Amino acid sequence: MVEIKKVEKNSYAYKAGIKEGDMLISVNGNAISDVLDYRFYIAEKKLEIRLCRDKTEIQTVIKKQQYDDIGLEFETYLMDKKQTCKNKCVFCFIDQNPKGMREDIYFKDDDSRLSFFFGNYITLTNLSDADADRIIKMHISPINISVHTTNPELRVKLMKNKNAGDCLKYLEIFNEGGISMNTQIVLCKGLNDKKELEKTISDLSGYYPNMMSIAVVPSGLTMHREGLFPLEAFDGEDAKEVIEIIDKMRKENMEKYGERIVQAADEWYILAKKELPGEDYYDGYPQLDNGVGCITSQKNEIKNEIEYQKENGYKIDKKRKVSVVTGVAAYGFIKESCEMLEKEFETSKSTFTAR
Repeated sequence: MVEIKKVEKNSYAYKAGIKEGDMLISVNGNAISDVLDYRFYIAEKKLEIRLCRDKTEIQTVIKKQQYDDIGLEFETYLMDKKQTCKNKCVFCFIDQNPKGMREDIYFKDDDSRLSFFFGNYITLTNLSDADADRIIKMHISPINISVHTTNPELRVKLMKNKNAGDCLKYLEIFNEGGISMNTQIVLCKGLNDKKELEKTISDLSGYYPNMMSIAVVPSGLTMHREGLFPLEAFDGEDAKEVIEIIDKMRKENMEKYGERIVQAADEWYILAKKELPGEDYYDGYPQLDNGVGCITSQKNEIKNEIEYQKENGYKIDKKRKVSVVTGVAAYGFIKESCEMLEKEFETSKSTFTAR
């Protein structure tokens, strides 16, 4: 049961007599507890809506086009609180943020609803069997999952959560339920790399075709790790070994499944000082929002835009001074891109400083 904060004027709900402050109990006999229930159950042409107003239950009926919204707003987008992360991962990037930043920076979410709506990654440790059943019933797909390792004992060690190994069962449950999955492996030197990495990729690839993609990304380390688990940074030789393992597994997957499935994050190639792969490597960029293939994609976008502008006779009326902020890892790509734009459009010469 959730409180209705606003009813849009002249909407279906407004015309049906629903008011601000009413408590939404159910739609077509289905209890409503959050946005997933609400969005799933209002996607019908006829809605029997049960409400609580001033401690009295009332019912109203709405007839509409199947996927039309009915005009209700709630206190939060999810209609309840976001689920927080219960893990203490040894590589958690939020724990490595400096002090004194805005509060949102330190919030750790682990919410399957955010995975579906916004592409956030979940660890499965917050899921119950009822949650998994609902995901399958509503076919909430694809879902993004941070796996890190398929070794239950090692997963407990990495995530500092006693349930981290047991909840791997949901991978099989989702596979059997036809739920598509994108997964990521955050790699920690000396923990889940080498043979453990091979095993994890092999295990996850076995869920194909529901396993849409596997991204392997390095654990990010900052200067703010006081009191945290002692992780060691990967070097260039480590990165080359990781790329070799991934390439080997891609080849095996192609032979077994006809798809490569697994991809290396851009950072591995930068660290190894190897040329980044072309577009074919990324199979349509399924993990672009996770930074996998980001540089290759942007390079091609810039080149295509330059060609488009040249074909359409674009000219710069006046020179401009533009500041571009970048991290160390992306510095080479950003510098190269700026120089290419300068050359093509004869802008003023830039001065590049790495910070």
